[in-house]
Amino acid sequence: MAQPHFLCMLLFLVLSSATACDRCVHQSKASYFSDAAASCNLLPTGACGYGSLALTISGGHLAAGVSSLYKQGAGCGACFQIRCKDSKLCSSEGTKVTLTDLNHNNQTDFVLTSRAFMAMANKG
Repeated sequence: MAQPHFLCMLLFLVLSSATACDRCVHQSKASYFSDAAASCNLLPTGACGYGSLALTISGGHLAAGVSSLYKQGAGCGACFQIRCKDSKLCSSEGTKVTLTDLNHNNQTDFVLTSRAFMAMANKG
């Protein structure tokens, strides 16, 4: 009799871990601020209100995210691992970014600082 209960509990654990979004792989699009001054000035003073402290977070690997990631401010400070699909250009590690701003342009999910975007590249 104990065995069916164990199987139900195991199934519950498998289903709950499968629905945890922090473990999911999502395909999205990312762009970057081509103007270094813009990425240094806009993201730190962005919607999350970190101010100059943002430049010390994640070594300047910051991102603005669309409203579904920003979550009316609840997404501020969230970390994301972003990887490029082209192994000829990008390392397999990608880059980790911290959400510090809201991306109002819905053509991409993330807008990265140029530092974060360049961190995805292969060396050389």
